[in-house]
Amino acid sequence: MGLPNRRKLYTVNSWSNNFLKLTNPWIVAWWSAAFPGFGYLLIGDFLLGFILMLFELAVNNFANINSSIFYTMIGDYDKAKEVLDKKWFLTYMAIYIFAIFDSYRRAVEYNKAYILAYREEKQDLNFFDLAPLGVGQLDKISPANSVIWAGLSSGISSMYFKNIPNLIFSLFWLSILSYKSKLFEGIYYSFIMDFPRAKAVLDPQWLLFLPSVYVFILYHTYFTNIYSNKFFDLTLSRFLKKEFQKSDFPMPRRGD
Repeated sequence: MGLPNRRKLYTVNSWSNNFLKLTNPWIVAWWSAAFPGFGYLLIGDFLLGFILMLFELAVNNFANINSSIFYTMIGDYDKAKEVLDKKWFLTYMAIYIFAIFDSYRRAVEYNKAYILAYREEKQDLNFFDLAPLGVGQLDKISPANSVIWAGLSSGISSMYFKNIPNLIFSLFWLSILSYKSKLFEGIYYSFIMDFPRAKAVLDPQWLLFLPSVYVFILYHTYFTNIYSNKFFDLTLSRFLKKEFQKSDFPMPRRGD
């Protein structure tokens, strides 16, 4: 009797799918720098990612960091220094730097775990789960379709990968940011060519959260889609090889 599998490539259930992915640690660190928590979401540590995103939302607003960035961008440096709360800013920076370092470190370790798990060919790769409240499974999904839906309504893309906590959190997150930044009011005034009113109504402290959140959702959707399709193919190929391929089948050799 062999040893049980020490690592899993992925897990599938009725409320959330998660994948062990091969990621570039520098890209993970970059997303953590763009927005604390995003690097953790990219490598599959959703709980840590959600906690750090809430931290970013709270402490950034207490310190008025986005407002300070906005005034710096328009050249009003005195106002930028005036609105910035130094105590909260120093608290923010300690966690911010650690999140970049720790997400990079975790990406390196998870890459090693991915390589080892991938080589454990005897592990049971199941892509279907039936539960009283839902059905979980891996599907072949077009990356273009998933990115288009993510672009039209960012939180909806989580439904493609059966990640209900991420769906709930994304919809809550985007709703709060859109409401507090008065994004749709600004869009409305822009449509009727009232640009001074559009600029006056927008809140830069909340608005500056949106670009990084929106672009990350597009990137994360595409990245997860690629690995979901990859594991679907891997699961199916190993099942067919185990159940239907004869033991004496001459495997093709490279170059034949």
